[in-house]
Amino acid sequence: MAFLPMGMASAIGHERGFRGSRGGRPMVIPRVLLQLGRLVRRRRLRRAPIILMYHRVAEIAVDPWRLAVHPARFDEQIEALTRTRRVVHLHELFDVIARGKPGKPLAVVTFDDGYHDVYSNARPILQRHDCPMTLFVATGAIGSGREFWWDALSRICLETPELPDQLDITIEGDRHHWPIPKMVDQAGRDKVYREVWSALRTLPYERQNAHVEDIAKWAGVGLDARPEHCIMTPEEVGDISDDLITIGGHTVSHPTLPAHSFATQLREIVDGRSACEQMTGKRVLSFAYPFGDHDALSVSAVREAGFEFACTTRAGCVAPEADVLRLPRLCVDNWSGDEFLRKIEDHLF
Repeated sequence: MAFLPMGMASAIGHERGFRGSRGGRPMVIPRVLLQLGRLVRRRRLRRAPIILMYHRVAEIAVDPWRLAVHPARFDEQIEALTRTRRVVHLHELFDVIARGKPGKPLAVVTFDDGYHDVYSNARPILQRHDCPMTLFVATGAIGSGREFWWDALSRICLETPELPDQLDITIEGDRHHWPIPKMVDQAGRDKVYREVWSALRTLPYERQNAHVEDIAKWAGVGLDARPEHCIMTPEEVGDISDDLITIGGHTVSHPTLPAHSFATQLREIVDGRSACEQMTGKRVLSFAYPFGDHDALSVSAVREAGFEFACTTRAGCVAPEADVLRLPRLCVDNWSGDEFLRKIEDHLF
């Protein structure tokens, strides 16, 4: 069921009510009815199913995309979540909705990418609270011994004190010139990082890595994976897949799917699913679009690959008639348990 934007009515109404018409005559909806409508909508939203999106459970010094939740805070969040909601697997969600049994509102927990700290830090907390989770794995990074390219780029731009004065690089035939601020100018360094990231984001994986390697040589920075940025191994993916944690597809190389042809999108999606199934020995039913980016071809490719559910990064709760291949999620930040609960209840993500 779609939720009506009751707040819009109050915004255009008078102080005492919303002026409409009935049979050609003016009609005033009393202010109390508008408030009642908002309360009803708020209650329905609070009980609506939600899918939460995480990436990392770790304490890291530099986190430009705010992907990490501190382990202690993640513990608080999961305790609050399991106390106030019934947490189910993604593949169970719509069956539970269809049965319509009363009880706690529903929630799903998901993680993207496949960072090692999900295995080492998040898993024990989820086990302690008996909280199901779906982990969407970008399989090309698994066991690679490398960091994700955006982490390697962050290491260069944001964590290396001394860099040359200017970065000159050709990306896809375009010559770029980035003056490099001193380390004390964190905002300036962050601006360079995000601009380089944007220039690399839509490229094929091989060219992304090649450019990052060139930038690392320019900076005099090594690219061996740092312990706090390690990615899971195939053995860890197989081990983490159990009754509590299910594995989902996230492509092979984490591309921006709409930047590529249908054939490339389909190959990324199918090969990623096959790799997940090989590591776990289980059928993989769900998928998450890398960066949340998708178009009609992406959805068609996901459907053709045989996935039953797919998640975006679009914020929102899950309506019963939701498109199961374009499911919204709520991105979780490094909040305390109390703040997390308030934001869930009020849908203020």
